[in-house]
Amino acid sequence: MSETQTHNPILPHLDKFQQMKQGRMKCLLQEIEALKEIPISKFLSYIAMRYGIRRDTALEYIRDWCDGGYISVHSDIIKFIKKPEWWK
Repeated sequence: MSETQTHNPILPHLDKFQQMKQGRMKCLLQEIEALKEIPISKFLSYIAMRYGIRRDTALEYIRDWCDGGYISVHSDIIKFIKKPEWWK
């Protein structure tokens, strides 16, 4: 068992789709971190064209990151705040 799985006992119980979602969310948050800030419409267009991620899915991720305090959205501008503490 990997170190990550040892510290987070739920990981072995996630199905492949949940694991894939975690990977997408991490990758896209890293994109926001690199950009520092970006208009929502530009971000939605960028990830749709680059990764094929649907608008509704991206908006769901944005809500989840906002709820967690990892990004903020004001005047339709996404701003990176911090990485989740548990992401290496």
